[in-house]
Amino acid sequence: EGIFSPSKNEEDHAFLLQLLFWFKQSFRWVNAPACDICDRETSVVGMGNPLPSEIEFGASRVEIYRCNHCSSITRFPRYNDPHKLIQTRKGRCGEWANCFTFYCRVYGYEARLILDFTDHVWTECFSNLYGRWIHLDPCEGVYDNPLLYEKGWNKKLDYAIGISKDGVHDITKRYTRKWHEVLSRRTITSEDTVSAILMNITRKCRSGLSSDELLALENRDRKESEELSKATYLEVNNSISLPGRQSGSVEWRAARSELGQADSLSCSSCPIRRCVDAHVSKIYDALSAILSHFCDNNIPNERIIEVFVTLRSLMQNLKDANFKSRRVTLDQKLQQIFEILPSAERLLSAISLKAELHTVGDPSVATDGNLIHTSLALPVALDAVDEILSNYKSNIFYTKGHQFPRGNRLCSGSVLASSEQLPIGIVCVAN
Repeated sequence: EGIFSPSKNEEDHAFLLQLLFWFKQSFRWVNAPACDICDRETSVVGMGNPLPSEIEFGASRVEIYRCNHCSSITRFPRYNDPHKLIQTRKGRCGEWANCFTFYCRVYGYEARLILDFTDHVWTECFSNLYGRWIHLDPCEGVYDNPLLYEKGWNKKLDYAIGISKDGVHDITKRYTRKWHEVLSRRTITSEDTVSAILMNITRKCRSGLSSDELLALENRDRKESEELSKATYLEVNNSISLPGRQSGSVEWRAARSELGQADSLSCSSCPIRRCVDAHVSKIYDALSAILSHFCDNNIPNERIIEVFVTLRSLMQNLKDANFKSRRVTLDQKLQQIFEILPSAERLLSAISLKAELHTVGDPSVATDGNLIHTSLALPVALDAVDEILSNYKSNIFYTKGHQFPRGNRLCSGSVLASSEQLPIGIVCVAN
């Protein structure tokens, strides 16, 4: 705002958090992939043999799904290579953490992948501002809240291993306040053996470093070791309520016993769970108006799906367009939608876009002044349209008077009234 000059460390820390929130909007969680042929829902069949083109990008496992409507087979390769994941932008926690950790490294942060042996993966980055490693979970959009899994998800942790280019470390103690319980579950081998193996791997990772680099890393390791040792004596703050897992279908989370106690707190489908930007309300209101129009005029569900698929394609093209000169030419199908559906222009307005239908040249949609607003709002609108399409394809229809997506949102965006840590500068008031 021009009234404060942050330090380099403060800027780097703030950018890292924004990178996390941006990534949460940009990546898509996959419960079951949509059919490659008709784009409708599928059911898992089993595992398949990976193709050479899939193995090339680290997909040693491939899930096979059959379409519930046309019976076509869809493959879901579990890619590990972040270069491929940048293209697909979808997956589960393994894909999310691999790709997000890659982004952190690209932007110059010291990052490590955290492998939780009870089947989860996330990221840690070293914060020069705080002088320590901080927890970042891209799937959940949560940062610096390491007790999320034990206290929120009710996970029974055993091993959490941090893997980086400079070594491998056992950082389980950061994520528990029940170390003695965790210790009873660590039965793979002795604690001395775990320590010796990780130390040997770390030594090999650092074999080519200079003496000054080694000294700096060893001093940091010693400081972290002291921090983790103290963590085992800290008590849980029972006044803080942490949410259960948010990523994945309810059935899948329930099967893993990761719903936690806060899952009953419903939240909107805004890609960042704790979004409080005004554009979210405007987008949802515009979508509610479109859905009401369809209900009032008894439009067939097939036609509704067709319209939203077309609108989604338009928004995706706009999202992919140049930031400063964002513009997409309208084909005949899109022109008809804007001519017969006045609420569509209201949706564009909520994203700081405008339709130019009767001007010189080809009809088009372009930015309407606020470039940053458009960049922030387009992913939110895309996510909302995806939810509408998913519901219609699953035979979940909107009835007259139904607000999209839910009517229990607090002001604009979604807020969990759980004392959960929010990004700096965001204040929420719950009734």
